[in-house]
Amino acid sequence: ENIPNELEDYSEYLKSDLNSKWLKWQFSGKEYLEIADRCPYCATDNISLRKSKIESLNKEYDSKLIEHLNKILDVFDKLNIFFNEEVNKKIKEISKNINGISIEQKNFLIEIKNQVDVLIQKLEIVKNIGYISLKDTDKIINIIKKYKINMDYLNYLNSYETNKKVETINKKIDEVLEKAGALQGEINKQKINISETIKEYDNEINDFLKCAGINYNVKIELDEDKIYRMKFRHNDYIEKLEKPKEYLSYGERNAFSLVLFMYEAIKNKSDLIILDDPISSFDKNKKFAIINMLFRGKNSLNNKTVLLLTHDFEPIIDMKYVMPDKFRSKVFFLENTNGHLQEKEITKSDIHTFIEIARENINKLNENINKLIYIRRLYEIENNRGLVYHLTSSLFHKREIPIIKEENRNMTEEEIILATNEIQEYIPKFDYHVEFKKICDKKKMIEIFNNSNNNYEKLQIYRIIKQDEKNEDSIIKKFVNETFHIENDYLFQINPCKYEIIPQYIINRCTEDIQEN
Repeated sequence: ENIPNELEDYSEYLKSDLNSKWLKWQFSGKEYLEIADRCPYCATDNISLRKSKIESLNKEYDSKLIEHLNKILDVFDKLNIFFNEEVNKKIKEISKNINGISIEQKNFLIEIKNQVDVLIQKLEIVKNIGYISLKDTDKIINIIKKYKINMDYLNYLNSYETNKKVETINKKIDEVLEKAGALQGEINKQKINISETIKEYDNEINDFLKCAGINYNVKIELDEDKIYRMKFRHNDYIEKLEKPKEYLSYGERNAFSLVLFMYEAIKNKSDLIILDDPISSFDKNKKFAIINMLFRGKNSLNNKTVLLLTHDFEPIIDMKYVMPDKFRSKVFFLENTNGHLQEKEITKSDIHTFIEIARENINKLNENINKLIYIRRLYEIENNRGLVYHLTSSLFHKREIPIIKEENRNMTEEEIILATNEIQEYIPKFDYHVEFKKICDKKKMIEIFNNSNNNYEKLQIYRIIKQDEKNEDSIIKKFVNETFHIENDYLFQINPCKYEIIPQYIINRCTEDIQEN
């Protein structure tokens, strides 16, 4: 705007939009002035007359400064509608000031920038309104009022365009304020509901922990960030535990995780919930505490579709036999016979004491050896280790002359007759020597093995066939010798002649061994 008289020849270039680039081009040629007495730009002779003008241009103007100034003015031209007329007028005066910026002008520019920063800050706050910014519900009306933008204190920006945009924002905030009273009432209801829910969940979880013998308690409370968190404490230690995993045993963590998973499934309104053997590893009191919490509590998986897979028969006894009215469930036994999967429903009438199962199978089985197996087990469960027990035990151990092991002597003829008469109440034609010859005949026993109708019978016959062999598979031997010697399963079972409770892989190993024989 203020070009010195000696540089008037350059006015068109200095006032153009390309002025900074032109100046940069001019300055880059200056270093070539001393090479020859020609113009380094056009190669005309006698450059000395113009050299002083070129040097004056370099002293008068800074191409970088002009480049920055142009950018600033360009931005201002795009945004000048948001400044009042007085500001626009003074900005233009400052930009054309030949003597640079005075202290007063600099302060004026700083004040403008400060007001711009305030407006930007207010706009950013409004932009980010959300749950976190409004979580202090007791003061929500006052908080929302603070979001309004007061242009009375931003006079430099008090233009038509700025006010139009600010009015749109303030109008929306006023609409929210009109509803804030009702909203606050609803929030207070929700806070009461949250408080009651937390108290209920606290009580439920703590009752479970107590019933399960887990010596901890929980409390759900707001932290300093107004976020609800579960605090964990030991009953004998007043301070909260920051890292519960470091204090809980593996089983306690699993039990607690199951309960939290239940609440998550309820919250998510899951259509199908699958629990894969969640309780087999727990002791008895924890098993029932977990099952009771999962399926009988006020907030539980009751009335939801839940598939519970387990190897553990004890929960089935509770759910189908002891308390069928408390658990609305269907129970199925899954059989896997060499890849063929079959399910059989288990009802209350299918669960019997071992004594009932033993008597039923003694009556219905065809093969005497299988009957005798159940007779011996019947006397064992009744703790009647009398003459019948010793006679059948001698038979299964292939003793031609029966013995009473505890007394380290042979049974007398009279004792054998008494035991035989008692067995004949179950097997009318029982003869010890006939059954002894059969048991000692491996070929006959293999035939009985192959003709047995279920895995349980096969396993017992296999045990008799293989008992004398020292090279028997130790894993199979352990399974055979300890089949169902578990307290609850021993007292209450489903009939192994109806349900294939012996794993198929065990029978496959036995069958392979039999075929080798």
